[in-house]
Amino acid sequence: MISRRTALAAAATFLSAPALRAEPTVGLAERRAIAAYRESRYPAQEKAIQEAAGFPVPVEVAWDQLTIPGDAKYYSDEGYFEKTIFEPLAAGLKDVTKDQMGREALRAKLKSIRIRFDEKTAPASNYPNGLTFAGNVLDVNWRPFSNVADFKDRVAAVVQILEKNL
Repeated sequence: MISRRTALAAAATFLSAPALRAEPTVGLAERRAIAAYRESRYPAQEKAIQEAAGFPVPVEVAWDQLTIPGDAKYYSDEGYFEKTIFEPLAAGLKDVTKDQMGREALRAKLKSIRIRFDEKTAPASNYPNGLTFAGNVLDVNWRPFSNVADFKDRVAAVVQILEKNL
């Protein structure tokens, strides 16, 4: 039987030890590329999302999660973020707000949008599984630069989650 002191010492050692699985680090090339994207192309994407929503909904992008090590050279490709995340999101919002009822419902319930990529939980292609609507926040967890041709499936997933929760 382990004494309480031994158990506490083991726990302290475990908690202070470096992580067993090293997380990928975002290097200088990725930081430069994402800064350039955020300055030159993202403002138009954010504007399109807000125009589709019909009001200036806050959009929080977890850039540190969307930046995948080694992919810096692709960030400016419209298929990387735009065709796989931002444009389908805007198109889904536009579909929901196509009439007065949709515009009013979205404005009443949607308080913000969070965009991120968690490799452990983002779906490969079952896009509804990458969306949640909780606490009036639409959380988008999709992998950038994958299945670029699945635009309509992504739009349908956005419409589905919003119509269910508004």
